Amino acid sequence: MLNNLIKLNLKKKISISIVVSVLIIGGLVYFVVIPIINDIKKMGEKIENQRIDLEQKYIKGQSLKQLTENLKKIEPQLIILDQIFIKQDYELEFITKLEEIAEQNNVSQTINLNTAKINKDKSYQTLPLQLSARGNYKNIMNYLINLEALNYYINIDSIDLSSASTKLSATSEVQTTFSNINLTISANTYWK
Repeated sequence: MLNNLIKLNLKKKISISIVVSVLIIGGLVYFVVIPIINDIKKMGEKIENQRIDLEQKYIKGQSLKQLTENLKKIEPQLIILDQIFIKQDYELEFITKLEEIAEQNNVSQTINLNTAKINKDKSYQTLPLQLSARGNYKNIMNYLINLEALNYYINIDSIDLSSASTKLSATSEVQTTFSNINLTISANTYWK
């Protein structure tokens, strides 16, 4: 067979060499280079996916850090906000405070605290409150100012002021008229 190859002319030898070289190169490309290129592409996709994932985690981390900083800033206000709720089972203290305000301002008062309306999120309850007070104009206004100054949040739905005159007879049989004001407040209180 070697003799047959030697006998082949130069042109055929070159053609056979080229065909064999092309087959070897083609085989190398097909079996080595293409799989390596595919692996590189897959690795590139994995690296890109990891980069995107890391960016998202970084953004979430930054958001969490910002959220933590914001929470630290508003934490004192949250404590104040928590204090505006009236604590459950402290109805007597709340009513006592309302009575003290009425007494300080020389106002007669009637308190009607209704049953609870439980909110959907159940984090607090709303209790309707109706206050009726009677006294002179100055005392009623001071009474309102003191109610507003309470640490509790009382959401007033309506206020009704009306005039009420009272006649008193003196020992000298001269009648004196004092102008009193009736105040009716419908409001909601918030309990936690």
